[in-house]
Amino acid sequence: MSEDKNPTQNHDLPRPVPGSYEGNWGEDVMNDDMTAKLEAKLVARDREANKGEYEPYADAIFIATDTGRVFDGNGSEWVRATRKYETVAFESGVGDVLDVVHGRTAETPVWNVEAHGIDGDGTTEVGGDVHDLLETVDEAGGGVVYFPPGRYLLERTPLIGDDTLLLGAGRSTVFEGPRPDGDEGRALFSNRGYDETGYDGASNWGIRNVRIDAPEANGVLPAHAANVRLENIYGDRIYYHHIDIVSSKNVVVDGYWATRGGEHEIDAPFQLDNQNEGTEANGIQDGDRYARVEDDGTPTRNCTLTNFEIDPENGAEYGVHIHRDGNESITIEDGYITGCRDSAIRADTGGLLEDLTVDGVSCIDNARGISLGHIESGRRELTISNVTIRTDDEGLAAGSGLYASGFDGAELSNLSVDGAFTNAILFDDMDDLKMSNVTASGADNQAFRFRENVDVTLTTARAADCGTVGIYAGPDSSVAYGGVAFDGVGTRTATGDPDDDTDGDVGEFRAWTTSPPSS
Repeated sequence: MSEDKNPTQNHDLPRPVPGSYEGNWGEDVMNDDMTAKLEAKLVARDREANKGEYEPYADAIFIATDTGRVFDGNGSEWVRATRKYETVAFESGVGDVLDVVHGRTAETPVWNVEAHGIDGDGTTEVGGDVHDLLETVDEAGGGVVYFPPGRYLLERTPLIGDDTLLLGAGRSTVFEGPRPDGDEGRALFSNRGYDETGYDGASNWGIRNVRIDAPEANGVLPAHAANVRLENIYGDRIYYHHIDIVSSKNVVVDGYWATRGGEHEIDAPFQLDNQNEGTEANGIQDGDRYARVEDDGTPTRNCTLTNFEIDPENGAEYGVHIHRDGNESITIEDGYITGCRDSAIRADTGGLLEDLTVDGVSCIDNARGISLGHIESGRRELTISNVTIRTDDEGLAAGSGLYASGFDGAELSNLSVDGAFTNAILFDDMDDLKMSNVTASGADNQAFRFRENVDVTLTTARAADCGTVGIYAGPDSSVAYGGVAFDGVGTRTATGDPDDDTDGDVGEFRAWTTSPPSS
């Protein structure tokens, strides 16, 4: 058979020249039909912007390699596929919306791990195979990697590349990280470029709809990464943290439910961390090799935890841990934390912190609610609003329900702290602190304790059922207050140290309206 120089449009298939067949074939219409049918049946793959260069034969399929979208030909134009898909919202370079085929072959727009020989049978170690597949996906420019229901054993840390989404089937897609003795706590998942500086690691990647049950491994570790989205993450057993964000920016965790804290002594289910110089922690398992995140001091910046519940049945020390120097623009919102033996939300003593927002969070039955460890200065911008801190168990409540220190500029509103804490609310070294619509009740000693060097304006507040003082102003503290109700407190206001008879610097009060009398 000879060929002309006019191959088919979509796949460059050769066309037969009329009359060139030998034998008793007769007319060569049959052969033209065969070529046409093959041309229409083969799947066209290219960037979505190029689909106009392909003929939309009836029943033809076009797969956009850059967005993952699928189009059907109807004889005249390409139409977004109407067959059954799962729509996955993913705000990254992978595409605004990804249509995920429920298929089990490598020919779908999704990299289905089963089609690549990766079994979630709970006995086969597949971490190396998953890592190799993610490397292939990265070389192809990214995409969606689908893990069907199963338990996947990741004996090494697979590294996720740019523009890649790992998608599971909810709680039925389980990741576990077996580790040899002495190698516990290395990451379950991380990203390519974890050892880069700045935010030069992988970007525009995410994980969605999976469960972590990995008592020997750390969880998901974005490191030197940018534009990461983790959605619908279910956290069961873990060695350290289900999610540990390290020296990364623009990370959103939307939908996170933790039933346990770490099985090791460092056990906050969720952590925001910075790889400061000399940090020995935070690494991956690369075969038999342990590799740490680059310790250049890049701050974790612009990260959000939203729509979450932390209820560790094993009594974690903290629910959310803001670790080491450098966290910036952190938002914790719309969540519930209970069962922590120290604090629901904790920042390290001496750790620098800038622009922290806690909004719409309930901290119920923890030893403390929010405890932002002591530092004299260097922090900026704290916002706490629509927050409830309550501990009913007198044997559990300890320290202060809310503590913060070292912030220049802080606003607290619509806040309630209730429980047998030592003090309900305690501040040190705060400049330009504004508090409104705040209730502090049930403390053994003081409702509002501005211990030292605090400049605060307190309005529309209530101090109730506290053992000694409603509002205490310590050395070098200035309290302007009005519209404050006192109910069942020993003394409405006090300066200096009520337990110290020696002379010394004392705080001052400025009351500009009359508050209701004590009952």
